[in-house]
Amino acid sequence: MTYLDEPGSRAEGDLAVDEVGLEQLEWEDESQFVRSRPAGLRILRAVVAAVILAVIGFVIFTTARDWFAAQLDPEGEPRGEVPVTIEVGSTTGDIASTLEAAGVIPNSTFFRYYAEWQDEGNFQAGEYTMQENMSADEAIAILQLGPKQIEYGEFIIPEGLWVNEILDRTAAQIPGITMAQLRTALDSGAVQPRYRPTGNVSWEGLLFPAKYFIEQDITPEEVLAKMSNEFAKVTGELGYGAAERTFNLSAYEVIIIASLIEAEAKTEGDRAKISRVIHNRLAEGIPLGIDATLIYENGIRGEVPTREQLDTPTPYNTRHPEVTGLPPTPIAAPGRASLEAAMNPTPGPWLFYVLIDEQGNHAFATTLDEHNTNVAIAREKGLLDG
Repeated sequence: MTYLDEPGSRAEGDLAVDEVGLEQLEWEDESQFVRSRPAGLRILRAVVAAVILAVIGFVIFTTARDWFAAQLDPEGEPRGEVPVTIEVGSTTGDIASTLEAAGVIPNSTFFRYYAEWQDEGNFQAGEYTMQENMSADEAIAILQLGPKQIEYGEFIIPEGLWVNEILDRTAAQIPGITMAQLRTALDSGAVQPRYRPTGNVSWEGLLFPAKYFIEQDITPEEVLAKMSNEFAKVTGELGYGAAERTFNLSAYEVIIIASLIEAEAKTEGDRAKISRVIHNRLAEGIPLGIDATLIYENGIRGEVPTREQLDTPTPYNTRHPEVTGLPPTPIAAPGRASLEAAMNPTPGPWLFYVLIDEQGNHAFATTLDEHNTNVAIAREKGLLDG
C-alpha cells in the first residue's frame, strides 16, 4: 500500500497532488483533449466570410446589370448614318433583327422584348436613316416618326401608243429627261425586254402603259426599266409563259395579237371577240384584214390608208390577199385588258367584224354574206369611210 504523502509514491495513471497541493488529472491519450477556441474569433471569421460573399455577389450583380444595360444602351454615342429598310409585314422581331444586322442596336432579342414591354412595335414599313450604336429608346423614337418621305413625281402612259409616242410623252412629263436620252437608253441594251425574240430589236408594244410614280432623280434607264418590268410582271400574271402550249404561238406572237386588239377594240366587251376572230383567221391562214397594221407601218395615225398602200404587199399590210399571218412586231402598246383578251379569246366561229354603232361596238359574223350585210348597215349609219 502506498500513501499519497509519501515521497516517490506516484504511479503512472494514479491520482496525485502536485507541490502546491492541487490535484491534476492525467490521461494516457492526448486525443481525448478538447481544445477550446475563443468565441470572438469564430464570429470574426463568419463576418469576414459574409463580407467576401457579399463583395463577390455585388461584383456579379453589377457586372450583370451593366451588361444587361449595355444591350439596350451601349457605351458611347451614336455615330454615322445607316440606311434601314423596314419591309412590309415585318414583325417587331424582324425589325429588331434588321437593326442589329445594320449595327444600329447591339442585341435584337433585348430590343424586341423592350419594345413589346413599352407597348411599341406598330412601326411603318419604309426607308429610315438611323445611326450605329443607338440605344433602344433612340431607335424606337426614330421608328415612331415613320419612314422618310421620298419625293415622288409621276407620269402616265395611255394604252395604244407607238413606242416613239411613249418616249415623247414620257420626256414631256419628267423634268430633266429628254426623248433623245430615252431613245439612247432604249437602244443601249441597258434594259432587256421579256419575250422579245433573239435578233429582234423593236421595243414596240413592250413598254407597259400605266401610271407610274418615280423619284425625282430617276435616270432614263430606270424609267424604261419600270415600264419594261411592269410589262413582264403583267404578262407573267396573265400566263404568257404558256402561250406556245395553249395556241402553238410564241408569247411574242400573242403580244402582237394583243397590240392588234388594242388598236381595233373600242369597247371592253369586244376585245375577247376580236381576239377570237384573229385567232380563227390565223388558224385558217386567212389574211387578218386589219387597217391598223398599215396605219402603223406608214405612221399615219388618224388617217386612212391610200390605195397605193393597200395594194403594196408589205409584212405589215394585213389587208393584202397575199399577206397572211401576223405582222413582224406589235403595232401599239397593249394594256392589261387587251393582253388578257389575247390569251383568253371568247369561244366562237367568227371570222369577220365591223364597226356597227357610234359607241364603238362591232358586229361579228361567221360568213362573208353575214359580214357584207353588217358592212352595209354600217355604211348606212355613216360609220365607214369610202
